[in-house]
Amino acid sequence: MKRSGKFYRNNEKEVMRSLGFTPTPNSGSGWIVKEDGQSDELICQLKSTDAKSIKLVKSDIDTLEYNALVAHKLPVFVVQFLSTNECFLVIRPEDVSDIAKYLKTGEVSDERFSMTELTEGSSDSPKEPRKLIGSSSKGRKVFEKENAEKYKKKVKSAT
Repeated sequence: MKRSGKFYRNNEKEVMRSLGFTPTPNSGSGWIVKEDGQSDELICQLKSTDAKSIKLVKSDIDTLEYNALVAHKLPVFVVQFLSTNECFLVIRPEDVSDIAKYLKTGEVSDERFSMTELTEGSSDSPKEPRKLIGSSSKGRKVFEKENAEKYKKKVKSAT
């Protein structure tokens, strides 16, 4: 029998809490908070299945790593097999020592979260200030209006 979307939402919240993460509303589909769960130093994505195997997609891992870099957190990918209720953590080898340090002390070194990978150009050149978009419906409407004007199709006349 196929499981409902409600089951998966509730399961995700339960798993995130059991692993010490705060569940993210709407599974991170909002504008501000991303991925399935977060703690002070870690960000987590959960994939669960009833099957005996699961396919990990590189783009999912890349998205998790990007969101972790933006949020200054360590990425953790969790795979859950629902038939046995087992969870496995997938982390990069270079993150093992940082995560072990976090588990022992509750702290992670700040040099790990360099934003240089996200910025383009040299640090000597002046950077244009980034435009901030509010997380309210008003801010979203302003953003959509600006995009509509920017990409407005030019109407060609028949003459």
